[in-house]
Amino acid sequence: MDDNDAPPFPTATPLIRRRRFGALVGGALAGAMTSALPESSAAQPANLAGTKLVFASWGGVYQNTQKAAFCDPFAARTKATIVQDGPVDYAKYRVMIKSGAPAWDALDVEAAFLLSGGPDNLFEKLDTKIVDVSRLEPKYVNEYGAGVIVWAYTLGYSLTAYNEANHPRSWADLFDVKKFPGRRMMRDRVVPSLEIALLADGVPMENLYPLDVERAFRKLDTVKQDAVWWTTNSQCQQLLADGEVTMGVINNGRLWDIMKKGSKVGIEWNQSLKAVDYLVVAKGSKNVAAAMALINESTLPESQAVIANAMATAPTNPAAFALIDEAAKPWMATNPAYDKFSMLINEAYWRDNFKELSDRWAKWKLS
Repeated sequence: MDDNDAPPFPTATPLIRRRRFGALVGGALAGAMTSALPESSAAQPANLAGTKLVFASWGGVYQNTQKAAFCDPFAARTKATIVQDGPVDYAKYRVMIKSGAPAWDALDVEAAFLLSGGPDNLFEKLDTKIVDVSRLEPKYVNEYGAGVIVWAYTLGYSLTAYNEANHPRSWADLFDVKKFPGRRMMRDRVVPSLEIALLADGVPMENLYPLDVERAFRKLDTVKQDAVWWTTNSQCQQLLADGEVTMGVINNGRLWDIMKKGSKVGIEWNQSLKAVDYLVVAKGSKNVAAAMALINESTLPESQAVIANAMATAPTNPAAFALIDEAAKPWMATNPAYDKFSMLINEAYWRDNFKELSDRWAKWKLS
């Protein structure tokens, strides 16, 4: 795509003054904490005193926001105790399930793992007598999980190293160490690294799947020595905020968060890759019904709006959009303005190939 055709992407200019943002999110949190559960066909446990649930997610600001958005309100209403754990580690989780005694009851997973793990009997099937999936867009409902956020892998960059007239505008620029010298960060995971490598190598979005795996790894070889490989979302935030890298792969919500906190960063939506996180119940959990009820709490519009206002992640419950601040909407992956320049990661492809290509990725990293 020619630079002159680029869409009017939001820049790192703060869209909300910090004091006003705090008031907005604080108000949303208070609303979520005090709101009564809407009428629903789903059966909800009234009192869970003495029940301890372990909720695992991805750490940092995202998990803190989930805690405030639906874990704390649920605990206050049902008297359950909710313990936070994480970050989620898929290999560790598989070992838990194999042992028959999972340490986690409910957890946040990405779509690729949801779809590959369902047939492997890693999750309890969603109990729709407890989880009111009618609140959610049908495309965000799986037999094993309920979609909680929609987000995107984007190209984030430092406005100290670059400016709005001269900054990376595509994944090809991420791989161009001559035009854009300096350390860059990439996620240490096969998803979305293969997609990003192929897009950088000139593969059109509409022709991306099935992935040309050999071509992708050849392209990744060209940047391997210049990349810092991050494993947690908090780590990628820190790398960019501290100036250890000048650009790299980061999800839009994490970039929004460090921008609000004062980091001079920009976002490039061109070729962004949209993804969905789901909440699931661990197979063999001793608190299945209570964990399902916690997931049901996450489907409430108030709960999802708290996360959206704090993280600029898009809700899966359409009713939540009415509660989202206007300033956050340009930073959301589902903003229609970005449809032409972004795509949804192919979940069906990763359902069939995640395990095999994850093994290939691990070997490549060590080579």
